[in-house]
Amino acid sequence: FFFCKKTHRYHNIVHKNKMADATENRKLIAVMGATGLQGGALVKAFHQLGTENFEVRAITRDPEKESAKSLAGKVKEVIKADGDDEESMVKAFEGCYGAFIVSNWWEHLDVRHEMKTLRTCKEAAKKAGVKHVVLSGFEDSRKFVNNAENKDTWKVLDEELGMYAPHIDGKGEVGEEYLADADLPVTLLYTSFYYENFINFGMGPTRQADTDPYGITFPMSDKKLSMVMVEDIGKCACAIFQNKSFIGKTVGVSSENLTCEEIASVFSKVCGQKVTYHAVSPEVYASFGFPGAEELTNMFRFYAENEEEYVEYRTIPEKIMADMGSVTKFEDWVEANKSAFSAFVPSNSSPQEDNSSPTDADSLPKCCVLQ
Repeated sequence: FFFCKKTHRYHNIVHKNKMADATENRKLIAVMGATGLQGGALVKAFHQLGTENFEVRAITRDPEKESAKSLAGKVKEVIKADGDDEESMVKAFEGCYGAFIVSNWWEHLDVRHEMKTLRTCKEAAKKAGVKHVVLSGFEDSRKFVNNAENKDTWKVLDEELGMYAPHIDGKGEVGEEYLADADLPVTLLYTSFYYENFINFGMGPTRQADTDPYGITFPMSDKKLSMVMVEDIGKCACAIFQNKSFIGKTVGVSSENLTCEEIASVFSKVCGQKVTYHAVSPEVYASFGFPGAEELTNMFRFYAENEEEYVEYRTIPEKIMADMGSVTKFEDWVEANKSAFSAFVPSNSSPQEDNSSPTDADSLPKCCVLQ
């Protein structure tokens, strides 16, 4: 009996030591923008997928805000740091195996500031000795447009830098710098148009008057739009950190690729009211005049005129998809977020017909007001 008690105690000690070793051996991942969309999605992915070999250090500029406090229980710790302050980022990255780096052009509408922030974070990651960086980014549209036959028809939005769509071009330029840096083990993650933009950016079905039909308006012609649920970005980044073979490579992520006609059809089916796709020219879309109209015009035009390459680059590698498990189809997302579109969901939810085909800016719903 005494021997058994000692054995039991011995086994308890071994069990506790194994638990301690497992905790000590977990790889720490620093997540920028942990209270934002992409960073928050990555925190959620690590928390929900049960990746026992990893822990998360959430980075935020304000640990006292409620969204930061709500991370308790989901991350190992919350650290205060600012992407514009290299010293604070070095401290935030120190001791971390990996770092997820993301920037937000829309916060300042300033591509030089965004590029400086990304370069600051790159140097901080190198000084901290991070073993795997995942950088959220895009292609640089200049590499495509400058080689296109219709180059002269494009409007340059930043003359000094020659940028057509600064919010993607800046990420693209610095992303190439990350890849070219031999001292930085990095994976570029090319994201896509968020499903959530239909809610957060006012791009969902809308109309100008009660007698008007509902519609979505894009300068995409009949081309497919690569879209992604933000949560799937988090799952993809989480999977990348688990696979060192993707260091030095680019990985794309999309949840579904649909034409705007197909997108309108999904809204009609799920929400029970006919939604029309208003296909407009880039010139008409730019004339809407909301903040960022020209920026988004060139972005969508870039998507449309480079559809094949853009969609192909966002095909998720099999190894990554295996760890992600699945992605969310657009119809499932609309169904799950149906309440956000309740303003146009009729009590009698059978789709209504609409035969209108507006072609000019004055007759179209001004659906794309950034909010």
